[in-house]
Amino acid sequence: MQRSFDPGDLRSPERRRWLQRTGRLALAGGLLAGGGWTLARLKANLWQVRRERTLMGTSVSVACLADDREAAGLAIEAAFARMAMAVAELTRFDPASPLARLNRDGQLHVVPHHLHAVLREAMALSQRTQGAFDASVLPVLRYFETLRGISRLDGRVDARIGQRERLVDYRAIQMDALGVRLGKPGMAVTLDGIAKGYVVDQGVAALKAHGIEYGLVDAGGDVHAFSGSDPNRHWNVGIVDPRDTGRVAAVVQVRNAALSTSGNYRIFFSADRRLFHIVDPRSGFSPQAYASVTMMAVRSVLADGMSTAAFSLALPQVAEQAAAQDLQWLAISRDGARRWRSRALPLIAGEAQVA
Repeated sequence: MQRSFDPGDLRSPERRRWLQRTGRLALAGGLLAGGGWTLARLKANLWQVRRERTLMGTSVSVACLADDREAAGLAIEAAFARMAMAVAELTRFDPASPLARLNRDGQLHVVPHHLHAVLREAMALSQRTQGAFDASVLPVLRYFETLRGISRLDGRVDARIGQRERLVDYRAIQMDALGVRLGKPGMAVTLDGIAKGYVVDQGVAALKAHGIEYGLVDAGGDVHAFSGSDPNRHWNVGIVDPRDTGRVAAVVQVRNAALSTSGNYRIFFSADRRLFHIVDPRSGFSPQAYASVTMMAVRSVLADGMSTAAFSLALPQVAEQAAAQDLQWLAISRDGARRWRSRALPLIAGEAQVA
């Protein structure tokens, strides 16, 4: 969807409120405004139809442009249904889910379709990044979750993290055509760092299957926008400023691509903010280099997984990994003082050093 945008002062609350009111900005790491059914007449024969629901513990919105409102509504319902089916297989929080059973029993003789697909994606990403992404970090993450509000880390905490870190090894996840087995007693898998992107891809696929040419699925930090073959239409997506989540740090032009942002600014387990929901699989602790990393890819599952993996990579490795996979990216330092990006990132507002 072609949108004009005045770069202006991105940090201005008034500008951001105007952008949200007029629907001109989707937010990576934030949410689209509004709820329920939203209809906006954009042209004589084109309507915007949008609906928002809660999935994966976050607000997910689906928007599309179409000349038939009823058909657009059916497409959006199909997208939510398909996403919900994927979530049911990929969540670790429902004791009856296949992933929860895998973690409880250590194996599944037959892995359902969505879980099998995401495990394959996770394993491939682990190999490409040499373990910077590892789905088997759940034992460490579960321990982090017991430390909410701890004032400081000490030797006892370090030792317990080290004990759980010995269970982290993607190479011990054994998969075949049908089943999966966790090779170490006590191992457990979380797909939190990649599954949301896959779910978004399912929503996009459902919209396209129902003939939608222009659409956007926004799941908080994961946005996937498409605009068919029209080179003059695109979506503008804002990247949240990690120092102030009420403001926008940058705006990126997105057309037939996915944008995913991982950040350390929402969930913390220690009072000093050193432990948060992202774990460096190779150390057992949360990485400290960045406040947020955004990745742009053709598929949301890849953008999501790589934005997670990049948190545990040094800046040259981020650039190298992204270039090898034809990804564009933007990273913001932990203190927020520095920003880096790939040369070809379609940045239309905000500044970042090319790295």
